[in-house]
Amino acid sequence: MSLIVIADSSALFSLILTTDANHALARKISTELRSEEGILLIPGEVFSEVINILGKKVSKVQALKAGYKFIESDVFMVLETTASIRNQALMLYEKQPASVSFTDCLVMAFADEYKTQLIFGFDSAFRKNGYTRLGVDKQLTL
Repeated sequence: MSLIVIADSSALFSLILTTDANHALARKISTELRSEEGILLIPGEVFSEVINILGKKVSKVQALKAGYKFIESDVFMVLETTASIRNQALMLYEKQPASVSFTDCLVMAFADEYKTQLIFGFDSAFRKNGYTRLGVDKQLTL
């Protein structure tokens, strides 16, 4: 079975933007995950968030390029949120401090649904909630 990791927008931005402080780390994680035949699950809302923000802050061309790359990749898989996952995310969100976004809670709910503790993201909220940030809290050498 493939290694399953849930992707957060923080790491996806780092992967796309060469000027991002975590770009090299994000590329390393992505490359290692590919060599381990892992899969990065991207919640649909995270996909939309990344495309929208790239379009506004960088360019529509860059946003489209990233969107097609995610969709056509054999490593990334964009998944829609079920009612059950959304409900779980709301319950998680209710317990979090104001600094934790609903999107972060959605990522954690996806991790629970797909029975993984591994998140491709850099937000400390993941570690504080018992998840493992791949490449930050745990190296990928399996």
